[in-house]
Amino acid sequence: MKYTGEEGTTNSRTAKSDAPFLQKALSVPAWAVALLIFLVLNCLLFGRMGSGWQGLAGTFLFIAVSMGIYAFYLRKYPSSTLTDSKLVMLLGLIVIMMVLIIILFMSFAITSYLIPIACGVMLITMLIGVPVALISLMVLSVLIAMVNNFDFNYFFVAVMGGLAGIYSTYSVRNRRDLMKAGLYVSAANMLGILMMNIIHHTSFVSMGNDFIMGIGNGFLSVILAIGLLPYLEDVFSIVTNIKLMELADYNQPLLKRLMVEAPGTYHHSMLVGNLAETAAELAGADPLLTRVGAYYHDIGKLAKPEYFTENQINIMNKHEDLTPNMSSLVLITHVKDGVTFAREHKLNKRIVDIIEQHHGTSLIHYFYMKALEKDSVSPAEETKYRYPGPRPRTKEAAIVMLADSVEAAARTVEEPSYERIADVVNTIINNKFTDSQLDDCNITLVNLRGIAEGFINTLTGIYHTRVEYERDESGNPDKKSSK
Repeated sequence: MKYTGEEGTTNSRTAKSDAPFLQKALSVPAWAVALLIFLVLNCLLFGRMGSGWQGLAGTFLFIAVSMGIYAFYLRKYPSSTLTDSKLVMLLGLIVIMMVLIIILFMSFAITSYLIPIACGVMLITMLIGVPVALISLMVLSVLIAMVNNFDFNYFFVAVMGGLAGIYSTYSVRNRRDLMKAGLYVSAANMLGILMMNIIHHTSFVSMGNDFIMGIGNGFLSVILAIGLLPYLEDVFSIVTNIKLMELADYNQPLLKRLMVEAPGTYHHSMLVGNLAETAAELAGADPLLTRVGAYYHDIGKLAKPEYFTENQINIMNKHEDLTPNMSSLVLITHVKDGVTFAREHKLNKRIVDIIEQHHGTSLIHYFYMKALEKDSVSPAEETKYRYPGPRPRTKEAAIVMLADSVEAAARTVEEPSYERIADVVNTIINNKFTDSQLDDCNITLVNLRGIAEGFINTLTGIYHTRVEYERDESGNPDKKSSK
């Protein structure tokens, strides 16, 4: 079976949890844990819901239904996205926000317009995603209304501020952009407060006080978000766009070492990053994660940079003195070294996975064929000339694998044209597909068609045919008489 660009799917496996120890801790179903925690915490609010069994029963029923809906949503959310560690973090954030609401309102009797609901949903947006942030916003907004005797004003303002926070942070790429998010939240709070106060004919003095609280809410939310984000990223091993942009900085220690000690590999990695990012956009993968993963995919070559052809400038090929088996061992080792370097520098697990999976179990074809030529009587075992894997388990890792092979092959094309580049790209993708290297990731043939298109367009732009110029009498290009 070959990749043809037609619709279809490869085999896929459910992504594994990124925190096995948390799986053991959550022996009870996650939705039951969420429901239990929320019910216990909200029992603290019974005193505000009126006296008598009717008030308590009504409040308990309201909480049970609301939290049940939330827990049901979390249970149905894809486990590959809402992993165990993210679920624990989500529950922790919700619990902290609930406790904050209760303490600030009951202990200090401050207006609920100052309670930074937007902080929680902004963090959830950046660390988990927009859908979970939206449902979490509804839960927290309901709680705000509940402690205010179900006052719709506070619910509406909290929703407006939270939506502004989600909108302004879902694609944020640096910490400065978070400051802008604070302005959006403050503006949304002011608009909501203005509408509610006009409806209720509130005095200008009271409205002015509420405006101050709404503005303070925005700045307090962003200050808390900026302060908490790095700790949540590290503790729960979650990579955000902000963290990825920091890793993409060329001044990062590993990238600086690569540039100095293995310049050929560094240049190759930058090109692979450009190829992979374009392809990821067309294949529905995460472009930023794919690009950063490509930057670091070959850092293992820092251990022996001179054994890789891109770094062999004006020096003898080191492999001429090695047996094919030893040469293949050197190549295989660069993946293990890369994982070691990445962990030493505390790179995120998703980057480490791309490094570990970017060759899958591919055959080192050149040295395998060389071994067969050297000893045709007792053929070499193919398994000794394959990378140990694992094969790519995500779209991002698969795209980096394909981009790595495509970029290396494209450099060998003589007189590159669109047709020749397209032929190389499609051949490599077909080979990886038929070699079962893409069986463990959720990638479709439609995705592969988009990936191929992205590779071809980018490579054509890089290796396009130059315009030939006629020479003048002194031998310099004469652009006026260009063909």
